[in-house]
Amino acid sequence: MSKDEKSNPAEAGKGLDVGTVFVYCAQKIGSTITFRIQRDAFFDIEYSEFARSILEKSGVKYVLSKGKIYVVGDDAIKFANAFGRNLRRPMRSGVISPGEEEALPILEVIIKSVLGGPSEKEELCYYSVPGTPVDADFDTIYHQNIIRGFLEKWGYRPKPINEGLAIVFSELTEDNFTGMGISFGGGMTNVCLAMMGVPAFSFSVARAGDWIDEEVAKVTNQPVSKITTFKETFFNLEKPEGSMNRVEQALLIYYNHLIEYVLEQIKKEFEKKTAFELGEPITMVISGGTAKPPGFIERFKAILGRTDFPFKIKEIRLAPHPLYTVAKGALIAAIADRERQGG
Repeated sequence: MSKDEKSNPAEAGKGLDVGTVFVYCAQKIGSTITFRIQRDAFFDIEYSEFARSILEKSGVKYVLSKGKIYVVGDDAIKFANAFGRNLRRPMRSGVISPGEEEALPILEVIIKSVLGGPSEKEELCYYSVPGTPVDADFDTIYHQNIIRGFLEKWGYRPKPINEGLAIVFSELTEDNFTGMGISFGGGMTNVCLAMMGVPAFSFSVARAGDWIDEEVAKVTNQPVSKITTFKETFFNLEKPEGSMNRVEQALLIYYNHLIEYVLEQIKKEFEKKTAFELGEPITMVISGGTAKPPGFIERFKAILGRTDFPFKIKEIRLAPHPLYTVAKGALIAAIADRERQGG
């Protein structure tokens, strides 16, 4: 153990955000929350001993299966762009992909690469799970249990936490954990309205960053992976529409549609709660990689301002670190749980 590790020991308890595009782990070391990240993706290449040896020397993570090499994580997108092919994902729409035969071993490698081993016997780990989708015919039970099985196998004590509620835990401490968390992720958009840390309602929609990328790829006739890379690296919602190129204009159209769609679903879900009342205006916190482009929060506010919304909003803000918010909220839940148990 190094001198730094002795002076700043890791506090037991971890938060895990199992996202469609990235997997994040949050852990408290001393007084600082640290994060580890890995892209939730893979790319297949034909097996050869030469290719395998090069990957080994380069420190590239991979899985061998059925005569192929599956490059996983951040390096997968480099291969996809170089070969002009789309990335493959072990997850789709926020849950384990039913169409990917290799999804489970690859997802296991990716999660373990960011989580590492437990620091104590049955270390508590809160892991994110999506809300029940309102516009897709699948449930999250299988996904939730597979992730739990991985964690138990590695020696953790796992507990699920709703993705939207994790945002509330992360960012609404001063509001007594009352407000709405919205995660614009890769596979899904998750929403949770909480009162003092108790969910009033939560749900997900099967439209988010991947949906934008796929629709833009269709109308511009480009590979999805190239659209994803451009969106993550260069796209700016503050850029004047008249100076946008074709890809940017398409991204703008689908970003507008996604925000409108999510707000409409929030209205519908809130109006179902006929006996529920909000005494005071609430704060909305936005997070997720799809909300990262400059100008997203201003566009969200503008579209909300044109919407006949059923309750009053005190403030709308983007989480300070939108990519890490869910993992941080899961970690906060783990630390609070451990403190309640006197750990």
